[in-house]
Amino acid sequence: AVPPFVLAMGEGATIAARAGLPMVIGDLRGRDRMRRGIDRYREHFRPSVWASEPYVVISGTVAVADTPEEARRLLIPEAWSMAHSRTRGTFPPLPPAERVESFTMTARERDLYESGLDGHIAGTEEQVAGELERVLKETDAQEVLVTTSTHDRTALLDSYRRLAALTGLAGPTDPADTGDDGAARR
Repeated sequence: AVPPFVLAMGEGATIAARAGLPMVIGDLRGRDRMRRGIDRYREHFRPSVWASEPYVVISGTVAVADTPEEARRLLIPEAWSMAHSRTRGTFPPLPPAERVESFTMTARERDLYESGLDGHIAGTEEQVAGELERVLKETDAQEVLVTTSTHDRTALLDSYRRLAALTGLAGPTDPADTGDDGAARR
């Protein structure tokens, strides 16, 4: 059986605590609010058949690239689509970053777009590793759920591979890296 989790938005932390369920909370942009939700969850947690103690999954966007600028570019398409949806009521497909950079935006769209770029974990492997370590220490979370999305699927896959490598979850990144038996060469 797949255990239930509560997505903690608003009162979700209290609901998860009272039901004795694991909790997924995000996003990484509102760290103070996220920590308050986690504290409330842990303070009011009641053990259940699903969990004997609090179990926290933090959720957010993580982008890893060669440079901080390249990692930030991965965030541009979703930040723009979110700003568009909040001002026009529809969430459009994610456009390429270079196309977004040529768009004319209203002041409200620009503010929403800029705020959509802030607070995520994005940078080089070293920067991301340091920031993940910091947020895990701050929250004492058991898991991190990465929810990154962008137009450039190749760059997204590269970001995921880099993230997997820095967390010790990496497998082969290229078919040539496997032996005849399919096992990864290290």
